[in-house]
Amino acid sequence: MKRIREEIEVCMAQEELFDLTQDYIRRLEWDPYLKEACLLNGAEKADVGVESFCKNNSGSIMISKYISFNRPSSAAITMTKGPAILKRFSGAWNVKRISSQHSILVFTYNFELKGGLLGKLLSPIASFLFARDMKKRLLAIKEFVETKNV
Repeated sequence: MKRIREEIEVCMAQEELFDLTQDYIRRLEWDPYLKEACLLNGAEKADVGVESFCKNNSGSIMISKYISFNRPSSAAITMTKGPAILKRFSGAWNVKRISSQHSILVFTYNFELKGGLLGKLLSPIASFLFARDMKKRLLAIKEFVETKNV
């Protein structure tokens, strides 16, 4: 599996930042990548075993399940249903405390494309696109938090 990781420093307390990243009611306020996002099966908050639905701006849909949830530092998901090109996908959010009002937010994605050799050849392009979108999302949450006084 291919692994990519991006991080950013954000002026917000660890607990608040973690909660904001995992709040599906507020997710679309800051996440420019998504068009729709919600928890499934009546879940009101993210936790181990909870499934989520995300649809990005180009219409791609992923359903994932939380496999880890350790407030206020980390949460991880694995794809249960997703775009036809993805064989496997998992992601993690890590929030590291720097000080009482500063944190580092880290996104990590692990993925494998379908298609055997073709998938392996396309993997660097997918890595580039995932990393670009991760950077945009990180910059968006930083701007949202630091300019909106959330």
